[in-house]
Amino acid sequence: MIKIYYFLILIFIYFNTSFESYIVIPFKKSTKENKPYPENLLQNDLEVTLQIGTPPQSININLRSKMYTFFIASSEVNLPYKVFNEKESSSLVKISKREYNFTNMDYSKGLKISETIYINGKEYNNFSLILGTALVYKESGALGLRLINSNENSNDLSFIYQMKKLANLDSYSFSLKYKSDEEGELIIGAYPHSYDNKFKEKNFFYSKAGSHKNSVNWVLNFDVIRYNNKSLNYGTKKGLINIEYGLIQAPYKYKNFFKNNFYGGKCQEKFNPQRNVTIIHCKSNFDITSFKDISFELKDIDTIFVLTYKDLFIKYNNEYIFGIVFDEDVDSKDPTWILGKPFMKKYELVYDLDRKIIGLYKEGKINSEEKNGVNAFLIILIVILIIVVIGLIYFIIYYLRKPKRRVYELNDENFDYEPSK
Repeated sequence: MIKIYYFLILIFIYFNTSFESYIVIPFKKSTKENKPYPENLLQNDLEVTLQIGTPPQSININLRSKMYTFFIASSEVNLPYKVFNEKESSSLVKISKREYNFTNMDYSKGLKISETIYINGKEYNNFSLILGTALVYKESGALGLRLINSNENSNDLSFIYQMKKLANLDSYSFSLKYKSDEEGELIIGAYPHSYDNKFKEKNFFYSKAGSHKNSVNWVLNFDVIRYNNKSLNYGTKKGLINIEYGLIQAPYKYKNFFKNNFYGGKCQEKFNPQRNVTIIHCKSNFDITSFKDISFELKDIDTIFVLTYKDLFIKYNNEYIFGIVFDEDVDSKDPTWILGKPFMKKYELVYDLDRKIIGLYKEGKINSEEKNGVNAFLIILIVILIIVVIGLIYFIIYYLRKPKRRVYELNDENFDYEPSK
């Protein structure tokens, strides 16, 4: 019986590890740059704080959709905020002396190093990253979340991939979950709601990740986009997910449609030269409830994803900002919707890098307490079922198959007693 108890303990540990094999890293909106209005609404820089080096140094690292590498700025880079001081770390190891061009977009350069990183108090050694020495974007560090092309072969510089390997996580995936307007969680590994085919939730849907401008990014392929049940057929049916966008950006061709079918002459169109977009400004007395729902229907998902006026209007100072801005690149050969913060706040997304698919929760945010509660309930239920099954097997083996003893009834007829002389 003791062996059975040991077996049950091992089963419990196995299931507990399988369901909770993930790491949670809090993120928040960056306050490094105080951009002027309305630029501060367009840009949505998110950052995590990591402990790097020996002794640990707290460094704020930006999350980047367009990058796949993980880098931190060198102390040689002149920045107005705290950066990593490599000279004070005893665990830093230079892997190569040559400089790497670690992004294809800005040709930033740096040295490949190995370092120790602490996450939630746990130590991870031999973490490969780039120590940036020449930066176009002046930031203390960046954690790339973009898919890796097969020709890039940069898994050793991917933060998500290395966390899976070093922390022995179940899956090569991550999720971004907003908890408030400026805070949330980056979840790496098996999702608290286990989302494989065996435990698929009713409100969870998959879609294949598409491509954008010959680069593998997080792109949703739409079948139909509708406003007030009217189909918007302007040739583009792609939605690029970009965590750095504070609003949603639509191609230029959609501007006149929304003007004619929604705000008319009641709101002002203002061009923003920094982002090359037109922003719609509405007065505080404007009836935002007059906006009808806009819906996105995906090709491989039999459901729709809807944004209402509550999702798309931002009250700022004495006016409302419409959550959809319009790209003024009229001649763009690849007009694409860019799904930023309004979409990501409502529809929590999971990115599976192994299968190159995107998971979407139809009902939006689910808090950690609910997730952990469901997770714990499943574990307890499974363990109870296992105990019941093992108990039945034990009963069958040791009781039903046990030989029956013959019982003799003693009486005067079959008992001959002769006292000894």
